[in-house]
Amino acid sequence: MSITSLPINPNKASATLGKDYLLSVNTGTNDVPVWSQVGGQRSTSLNKSAEEIDGSDKTTGGWKITKAGLRSWSMELESVVVLDDKGADAIDYAFDNGVEINCRVEYPNGDVFEGWGSVTECNIEAPHDDVATISATINGNGPLQKIKAGEAAE
Repeated sequence: MSITSLPINPNKASATLGKDYLLSVNTGTNDVPVWSQVGGQRSTSLNKSAEEIDGSDKTTGGWKITKAGLRSWSMELESVVVLDDKGADAIDYAFDNGVEINCRVEYPNGDVFEGWGSVTECNIEAPHDDVATISATINGNGPLQKIKAGEAAE
């Protein structure tokens, strides 16, 4: 007799897995984007921050008051080197030529954070006792657009 199903654990966690968050770069055009995932991704980070503006004065009772100032974002990745990888090649090209890159991080539910940025760091590490890896940092130029799953970019 073959098994066709098993019971589902009622105590399952609602956490999402980092392996399902992927960074891609546009290797097409503005009008017809072609999203090429960077191959061999080990870690992908989307960082958002704002400058801290001190709004404190003598009447704040000795407490600091902070307002969010200029905002910024960056994407970072570490990836196993995959030869002939269009995504990694685009990052390398953008760095070498000082041009901006259109990039995105896609969440497991299909939501996407997309924007334009400058590749400010692009490294390769090739130790004698491990796989070769690349790492890169893309610092955002302008806003980061959130596109909900199923919605088209404006």
